[in-house]
Amino acid sequence: MFLVRPQKRRKRNEMKLVGAIQISNNSFFVCKNRNGVLSLRTGKEEKLQKAIVQRMIELNPSIKRMLEDYKIKPTIDTKTLKELAGGHMNETCRVAVGIYSILSENLKKNIKEETIKEASMLHDLGKVLIPSKILNKPAKLNPKEREIMNIHSTLGYELLKTQKINEETLDLIKYHHQNLIHSGYPALNCDHHPSDIGVQIISTADKYSALREARVYRRKLSRIESLLVLYKEVREGKILPEIFDAIVEYARRFDK
Repeated sequence: MFLVRPQKRRKRNEMKLVGAIQISNNSFFVCKNRNGVLSLRTGKEEKLQKAIVQRMIELNPSIKRMLEDYKIKPTIDTKTLKELAGGHMNETCRVAVGIYSILSENLKKNIKEETIKEASMLHDLGKVLIPSKILNKPAKLNPKEREIMNIHSTLGYELLKTQKINEETLDLIKYHHQNLIHSGYPALNCDHHPSDIGVQIISTADKYSALREARVYRRKLSRIESLLVLYKEVREGKILPEIFDAIVEYARRFDK
């Protein structure tokens, strides 16, 4: 990727956040201007990242209300962002695009690859506002901690609403923990449903990449163990068989 220096005095609304990546142990925000040109937001990385996220909070009062409701101090965890950008969000994007490429044209016609890329690269951004003692707890979360953890997808949605990102991408970020029987979070109402196929791709990629990573509370699972976990959700009606077939084929081809 080429580094493009943003011009001085660029208006804020000319750039939108589309991802986060790690290069040589440094993490950067990936932004796109109105002409579709990508750039890396460089500088003192911690100060810059905090400033960008803080600006998102300032632009959306709903975020402050959510944090107050859950008694969360608005501390921006850039260490978490760096870890997510360099690992999980990048890997989820890779898996999601892989699933998409394997699906039939009939299933792909309802969702664009660019939307899948953008949503998967940003799906866990809300975790920068979740207390690290919850994110990194080496044991099962208690009900209150689980409730707080579960708002990360809505926090990501609210943060990114300030970045002029299209509604379909925002929906996938907000509902990437939903499933076909709508037993995930946040809850869905009868008036609003995100793209089922898009949510299926992002949520399955997210789960698979997470299972294949070591976490503080468990070891890294093998490829077969991870697929068995997902197959259980197929049998429960949460994942489309076609999506499962695609992740199996992805794992066979690319996850050695």
